Amino acid sequence: MRIIIVVLMAAAAIFPVGCTETPEGNVGAAVDNDQNVLTGGPITGTTIGDLPVAVKDTLRDRVPRAEIATIEKTRRDGQLVYAFNFVDSDTTPALYVRRDGAVVSPPSDAAK
Repeated sequence: MRIIIVVLMAAAAIFPVGCTETPEGNVGAAVDNDQNVLTGGPITGTTIGDLPVAVKDTLRDRVPRAEIATIEKTRRDGQLVYAFNFVDSDTTPALYVRRDGAVVSPPSDAAK
């Protein structure tokens, strides 16, 4: 009877350790391993999933590896413009993209 109790206690001690191991591979990989601009980005407000296909295509072409910090929707000359700010703003300046995917210049107050 003692042997059974000891075996059960040993099994109980080993079981939780096996359940808490982190899975192998890129599941939940860190952002610094991410090589695609369209898999990062903000999780509140306007997100990558909200963007038109043409805007996503422009991001892939212009800044394929940049990490998006914020996405803001604005209007300029009656047209919707998405303003992208990036985590590494020193090497990747803000980008302004119309709904049709065309890149537009920064607003005059952003250029200062």
